[in-house]
Amino acid sequence: MIEIRDLNIPFVDKKITMNFSKGYNLLTGDNGNGKTLLLDYISGIKKTKKDAIQGNESIIYINQNIYFSDRLTGMDFLKFSYGLDKKKDTKGFYQLSDIVIEREYVNMLLSKQWGMLSGGEKKFLYALILMSLEREWYILDEPFAFVDKKRKKLLNKIINIRVSQGKGIILTTHEEDETIQQSISEVFEI
Repeated sequence: MIEIRDLNIPFVDKKITMNFSKGYNLLTGDNGNGKTLLLDYISGIKKTKKDAIQGNESIIYINQNIYFSDRLTGMDFLKFSYGLDKKKDTKGFYQLSDIVIEREYVNMLLSKQWGMLSGGEKKFLYALILMSLEREWYILDEPFAFVDKKRKKLLNKIINIRVSQGKGIILTTHEEDETIQQSISEVFEI
């Protein structure tokens, strides 16, 4: 469980108290209400008092911004991500990706330079790689934005796999796809 107690979020003038249980959690609210700021605090990108947020020690944060050199390949990003996690091989990536998508397609994405991938391909590959790393919580900020219907379904399937493994998901989205909405366990309004 991630527990948030009296977290002051500047810029939107809010004090947040809420608990996220493992499962598929949706964080909703209008644009500018502080959803991304809250995720930044939960992930530790923005700092707060130590006792304001607890249970957030094992997190992958998949935010809206993808910073990676356009000249490097998808495979370079995979190796980079796994290297940061001190993993020598990428077996975990293929164990997850093989469940949801053909290896040939994944290898095609990995072989392309990052700058040659479409925005939706980048976003999908970014999420797939980071969600293949082993954590207790996966935080996704607008993961379905600019992603086509096929990849939205695949990404939702990946999320549901992690939920079935007992992991926690905190997600923001303006997506109204019925399949995605039906998967959500709990909704939190900010």
